[in-house]
Amino acid sequence: MSTDLETIAMLRDSAARYAEDNYSFHQRWSVLEQPSGYSPQAWSDFAEFGFLALRLPEEEGGLDGDAVAVGAIMEIVGARLLMEPLLASAVVGTGLLLRQGSAEQKATLLPALADGSLVLALADEDAPGQACVFDGRHLTGGKLGVLHGDVAGKLLVSARDTAGETVVVLVDAEAPGVSRKAYRLVDGRGAALIAFEGVQAECLQPESGHSAAESLAAIRDEATVALCAESLGIVRNLVTITTEYLKVRKQFGRTIGSNQALQHRMVDCFMLQEEIRALVAAAQQALAGPAEERTRIVSGARAYIAHAARKVCNEAIQMHGGLGVTDELDVSHYFRRLMVNAALFGSRDAHFARFTDATLAVASPH
Repeated sequence: MSTDLETIAMLRDSAARYAEDNYSFHQRWSVLEQPSGYSPQAWSDFAEFGFLALRLPEEEGGLDGDAVAVGAIMEIVGARLLMEPLLASAVVGTGLLLRQGSAEQKATLLPALADGSLVLALADEDAPGQACVFDGRHLTGGKLGVLHGDVAGKLLVSARDTAGETVVVLVDAEAPGVSRKAYRLVDGRGAALIAFEGVQAECLQPESGHSAAESLAAIRDEATVALCAESLGIVRNLVTITTEYLKVRKQFGRTIGSNQALQHRMVDCFMLQEEIRALVAAAQQALAGPAEERTRIVSGARAYIAHAARKVCNEAIQMHGGLGVTDELDVSHYFRRLMVNAALFGSRDAHFARFTDATLAVASPH
């Protein structure tokens, strides 16, 4: 799956123009107050623009978008702190369904995902002592921290069958036996704790030959790379915002940006931004490679980007002074998004350990 550079540029430009016109920092406040936690109008617009069909094959009316195309959209998600379930549904949910769904399952669900009438979320992390078990017809167990699980119409749930094998099952989020405890994350997006008590479920039946374990590993890496691209969008905006602030904020009769020490710190932030950009590109390319190499590069990139993005954000807050942590300034909202993203699809420490193990395995194959 590949996307040409012209299409990627078109995607990035159209998403950026839409966000510029409809998703300013002040306009975003009204989205935060929505009961759903995101803008239904924006979600409908994204469907009309084709963003929700980004990963669908061309014969299904999609763009067959690769990781670079997904990254182009995710950079705008980060830059504008979009609240809609693009990552959960359009990237992760749709991607896993494409890998693991049967022809019939995909024919039923993909059109609804593309037009935005269905939000699909992945429930992947087991609640303590509530590992999910699928007996062939019914699912029992619990899941933690399901991003946008509060608004999802259907759920893809990782579970074990009675033989102990990993499976992915499809569950109607409103079905009897499903209970959801919705809450807001610190960045304002919705999530849910979900319990399944003998709920009727349908096992995904792939025709591609990919096992559920392989597909879940691949989709987690794809989500990780998408988060890296989102971090790049955040860091770029933080560098721009802070540079402009240093040019206008005056202290003792001169702009604070004339202070050489602050200039050096901003140069360091810019260098971190460029390092992040290079690592995002490397991780996107690695998704098309062998699983072992993909693991090493993706986790290495995620571990470093999480550290670098946090450093840039800390610098932005410090240079803005006390204002940097207030609700009224966008810098604090970028900080919150980075905090949430750092806990999604593996922490920095988990990815660093994974990178280390993969690197040692390559160095000592025997």
